[in-house]
Amino acid sequence: MKERFLIPCLMLLMLFATAVHGQSGKIAGKITDHDSGEPLPGVTVRVKGKSIAVQTDGKGLFSLNAGAEDILICSIVGYNQVEQTVGTATNLQIQLTSQAIALKDLVVVGYGTQKKANLTGALTVLKTEEITKRQVASASNLLQGLVPGVMVTQQSGKPGTDGANIRIRGEGSVYAGSSPLILVDGVQMNLDQIDPNAIESITVLKDAASTAIYGSRATNGVILVTTRRGKGTGLSMQYNAFVSKQAATNLPEKVNAVEHMQYANIARQNSTNNPNAFAFDTALINRYKNNPADNFNYFDTDWQKLILTNSGMMQNHNLNLSLGSENIRFFASGSYMKQQGLTPNTYYSRYDLRMNADIRISEKLSMKGDFIYNKSARNEPGGATPEFIIKQMLGMPANAAGKFADGKYGDAGQSAKRNPVGQAEASGFNLNETPSNILKATLVYKPVKELEFEAWFSNNTYNAHNKKFTQNYAVYRPDYTNKQLVFDSYYPAQSMLQESYSNNKLNYYTIQGTFNKTFGGHEVKLLAGYQAEDFSVSSLGASRTDFPSNDPYMGIGTKNFNNSGGASQYFLQSFFGRFNYNYQGKYLLELNGRADGSSRFSQEFHNQWGYYPSVSAGWILSKENFFSGLTNTIGFAKIRASYGSLGNQSLTEYYPFVATLNTTDYNYYFNSRNNSGVAQTAAANPKISWEKSTQQDIGLDMVFLKDRLSLTFDYYKKEVSAMLLKKPIPNYVGLSAPYVNIGSMENKGWELALGWKDAIGSFRYNIGLNLSDVRNKVKDLGGVNIIDGAFITTPGSPIRSYYGYQADGYYQNDAEVTKGPFYQSTTKPGDIRYKDISGPDGKPDGKIDGYDRVVLGDNMPHYEYSLNLNGAWKGFDINIFFQGVAQRNNYVSGTGAWAFYSADFIATMYTWQKDFWTPTNPNAAYPRLTENPSFPTSSFWMKNGAYFRLKNIALGYTFNGKQLRFARINSLRVYVSGNNLLTHSRYAPGFDPEINNVTGDFYPIMKTYTAGLNLKF
Repeated sequence: MKERFLIPCLMLLMLFATAVHGQSGKIAGKITDHDSGEPLPGVTVRVKGKSIAVQTDGKGLFSLNAGAEDILICSIVGYNQVEQTVGTATNLQIQLTSQAIALKDLVVVGYGTQKKANLTGALTVLKTEEITKRQVASASNLLQGLVPGVMVTQQSGKPGTDGANIRIRGEGSVYAGSSPLILVDGVQMNLDQIDPNAIESITVLKDAASTAIYGSRATNGVILVTTRRGKGTGLSMQYNAFVSKQAATNLPEKVNAVEHMQYANIARQNSTNNPNAFAFDTALINRYKNNPADNFNYFDTDWQKLILTNSGMMQNHNLNLSLGSENIRFFASGSYMKQQGLTPNTYYSRYDLRMNADIRISEKLSMKGDFIYNKSARNEPGGATPEFIIKQMLGMPANAAGKFADGKYGDAGQSAKRNPVGQAEASGFNLNETPSNILKATLVYKPVKELEFEAWFSNNTYNAHNKKFTQNYAVYRPDYTNKQLVFDSYYPAQSMLQESYSNNKLNYYTIQGTFNKTFGGHEVKLLAGYQAEDFSVSSLGASRTDFPSNDPYMGIGTKNFNNSGGASQYFLQSFFGRFNYNYQGKYLLELNGRADGSSRFSQEFHNQWGYYPSVSAGWILSKENFFSGLTNTIGFAKIRASYGSLGNQSLTEYYPFVATLNTTDYNYYFNSRNNSGVAQTAAANPKISWEKSTQQDIGLDMVFLKDRLSLTFDYYKKEVSAMLLKKPIPNYVGLSAPYVNIGSMENKGWELALGWKDAIGSFRYNIGLNLSDVRNKVKDLGGVNIIDGAFITTPGSPIRSYYGYQADGYYQNDAEVTKGPFYQSTTKPGDIRYKDISGPDGKPDGKIDGYDRVVLGDNMPHYEYSLNLNGAWKGFDINIFFQGVAQRNNYVSGTGAWAFYSADFIATMYTWQKDFWTPTNPNAAYPRLTENPSFPTSSFWMKNGAYFRLKNIALGYTFNGKQLRFARINSLRVYVSGNNLLTHSRYAPGFDPEINNVTGDFYPIMKTYTAGLNLKF
């Protein structure tokens, strides 16, 4: 494998060399890129020890005078320098290996790179070709299924907020966050701001050995993103584009207008226990049956057809440019993306401009400069979120006026006159714009071969501007006498404008030194550095109501003047270091450490500093003598183990250790006037400090059957202690609880990655399989439980477990109800029966109350798996990617589960709920129908969230340079693909199993159909 990675010119020459020494003469050759095979112009080829030097031309060709014993030195910025003996060959074929990160031999680690074979930590590297197989709006979704141990769940398909939640090896904290640290070229930023076409590699650091060098920021893992940089000389360009059509993966089906009225009558009779009670007159139902819907007298409104009228189209364009010379190389990437939603006035757009420059000032000194400009704009209706509009679309009955033939809005059958079609189309706008600028300057000095110093500064400035104009629209009703529409009212009663600005600045100051020395069989590498980080945010907001016109400008509003503002900041400074030792390429040792000082903790009590060491070791068994007989079967085998500690300080509050004063709504009357007041509302604890965690990992890396089969396995355990929790205090204190360092929990899990690559004739293929699981358990909370609605965090169970009653079928008759116990006095046959688990003394007491609630499960995915199939034949390529979860609990409630329920509008029911309980249908899927039900949290509504999904399928064809020579194009790939096309699940009918806790208030995940091209010239 080593020769495949290094490909030195010397070994290529040995294929042609003989023992005869040639005389000095004309030598010609061609230099190409090892990975792409493309010619490299501008490579300097000089004869070692002589003043003879030339550069390759635009086709990578060169010629010079050299003898057989001469050594040629081939060098260019961005590639590893190669020395090659001329020998007797007169036409040399030389390949250079790029210095770009993650190209087979080197992978990105904290503050540097390491040889992949020498790694002792748990990490996964994704290359450009793996990242760009799927076309998505948000780059975070690309990680799903590609990295074992990384949970990636998408909770929405709404433009601009369709990014995924990422968890590395489970949940990390109750209050201090569980999201990983994401660094793009060393700068913290949102992964979804990046066009995938500008990414060179992604490295996911998972265990403490690989993350400890980032200290307190890395307790939940680290994602290192490296963007592309310029290569070679001359000019090369690449254009990538795709267009996609989006549609919802799944939506529930509702009953029609007649069915709604019929079942509503049954619900009224069940609720009142009166067989003569009717929500809708029988004569009206008969008229509906006998007369077709005309959208004036009779309605059968298709709310989905009225509301999901936006195109759902998405387009993305990206242009990459690379140019340079021997000492300067430059890369630029410009992207534009526009994504339309399903609902009107819902869209997202993003502009991204990225420029990376590398300058070699001398043999010892070089510098880098990076500039990134990104601007995103997300718009949705001003009167309601798309999620709430869709909730009403799914919940409102069909026998109500939506939109009349002439475009006027009806009252939707609601007493409040709120119409989701009007909200989507005519309720104003809610625009969020976020421009950002990143500047990074790096200076690299290498005084001697073994020593390198690097210093860099970055500034990430991002501003947020929100402008929300809630515009009222007219509602009409039919005048049946005159057969015309008449004005009813405006909704809402008054218009409102809200506008806010925030300015955020994040600065990094870093200096580091690296020493690398090889002697005998020993290799030593030492890294030491200092980093400081400061963040500041300031905000300003204002609002007014009652606008006499539809012009959305603050000065026009006439009532309810309000304004607000504030500023916050925090600081972090750190010292870090790493020591690597390698003996004979077999025995590996790594020590990492970091000291962090944070402004979030008290200096007075000496709690500002935290210290985070780690140690890891590896043993490459395949290099031992006793392994020599197995080399044909097992080409590489390595055992590694690690242990380390980390911290966490990522609370939402920037000053959690001090008492702060609140200035909102604390005015007081004194001296005959109203005065502005302040008040302390939360207790403070100046002694709080870092959350602490320790991680243990043992792993195995193996390669079998002449590099065709690869295996990676890890088992790990993470323990979190001194968690930052809010322990309740007596009510008479009059303040909310402060943070205290109490409690602990643990994550245990394993990860397996298998890969197979081979060829059958000219057909090349590879298969990748990932499987992983992690289990979370809370161990201690200082004697209290944390209960938040339907969730509980309690010792012995996973964090944020579902908490409720254990369902025990239905009450089938009056005798069973009388026997009890029952949940409420109105319980009737057909209602859900709950188990009497416990009373105040821990024993069943014949009552159903809060003591009977138990842990019902959690929505954390278990046994996540993916299967990645890739094939290539001549110019064709295909990728089929499956992803799924074998075990998962999820909960449905409210409009997402209950017939005729909504907290704030008149609702209908879904078709699956027609299988409701009656004396003749005792084993129905749904209990007896009632009006506006309110069920307690129970196991009845727990659903199987496991699923198997065809995540992506793509088929492409690449036209090579010979076919496109007439157009001076190097290559052209055209492709079609589909995302989220098929899903197998036993989840709640009509809902996507990936979305947590369905209440009907959601934006569906998208399936997409895409056509695109990749053009190189």
